[in-house]
Amino acid sequence: MHAAIDEDERRETIKELLDLVALAQGMGKRLANETHGDDYAGVRRFNELLHLARVELTRIADAAGTMR
Repeated sequence: MHAAIDEDERRETIKELLDLVALAQGMGKRLANETHGDDYAGVRRFNELLHLARVELTRIADAAGTMR
């Protein structure tokens, strides 16, 4: 039973992380819209990293059978 609880907790953590990354991506898009000049390249790279994080987390969620 302990393993089932741990797996449920793991799936819940994955779901919460997916929500958090989605929120961060929305904020990153907003930051990109508000940023100009030399700083824009850094914001763009940050948003690319958030995208890669979401892709990898989605793979983890799929492997764990987590509902998104």
